[in-house]
Amino acid sequence: MENSNFDTLKREATKLERNLEDKVSRYQQLVQSLPETSTSSNTHDLYMAESGMSSAPTEDEATLRHDIQRTLTNLQDLISGKLQPASERVGTQNALLLVKRYREILFDLSGDFEKARQAHVRKQERAKLLEGARNPNEGSTDTGMDHLLRERNHIGNSLNAASSVIAQATEVHSDLRAQGFSLGRVQGLMGNIAQNIPGINTLVERIRRKRSKDDKIVAGVIATCIIFTLWYLF
Repeated sequence: MENSNFDTLKREATKLERNLEDKVSRYQQLVQSLPETSTSSNTHDLYMAESGMSSAPTEDEATLRHDIQRTLTNLQDLISGKLQPASERVGTQNALLLVKRYREILFDLSGDFEKARQAHVRKQERAKLLEGARNPNEGSTDTGMDHLLRERNHIGNSLNAASSVIAQATEVHSDLRAQGFSLGRVQGLMGNIAQNIPGINTLVERIRRKRSKDDKIVAGVIATCIIFTLWYLF
């Protein structure tokens, strides 16, 4: 029963993994196809037509970005909430390693998506700055935009650092749970061995009693020799 449930969850995770990998690849291609700077409408439409993309890349980018974020959340919830507990109930090393592999894939795809998203943000910021440079009458607005862009970069860097730390902590937590589960299995196995061989405890107890008896005999012999020697001398 547990194996059947785990196989079902594994197929679901594989389906989400392939779907997410395809979306991240499409998002990377979409970001690369965007122009480095803001262009006129005709030039931009010609560029997108030559690239095989639609003439509304920003809307496509936002839709695909939200779709990827939703898929990432679904895969994370599936791994942590269902697949990990199911692998522990199955109790095989292959199941635990498979969950670890899915976590690594999720971490890699999240990193690739975040890099592409940051590249798109930098392109947007660069286009806004160049657009402001071509309109000197909007100097005060540009100054405010520069400040907002710097603040956004700082916040983005902080979020990226926090996400990296959380991902590493999640990996460590998963490894510790797997190790604890393995140690529990070893302890249970040793307990079963001790129960299946009850004669070991009896044998150890007999050896201890015999050694104690031998120690008493040796002590008695030594005491007798000392008493006999004192009697002979005095």
